Amino acid sequence: MSHEITIQQAADRADQANVTLLMLRRSIEDMDTSEIETAVNLAQGLIDYVSAWLIEEQSQREAADAK
Repeated sequence: MSHEITIQQAADRADQANVTLLMLRRSIEDMDTSEIETAVNLAQGLIDYVSAWLIEEQSQREAADAK
């Protein structure tokens, strides 16, 4: 299976998730439940791509090392 995103895209999405969570942490007291849920879902969606990329990258490196 080949990577569906590049390392740069994974890094960008991780950074976007970090910024989203930082904004959430700083303004959570002024947000209603639906806004909090939206921000958490956005961060989760960004992190899903990054974690999938990292898992696949680790698998590929382990396979290469086993050769």
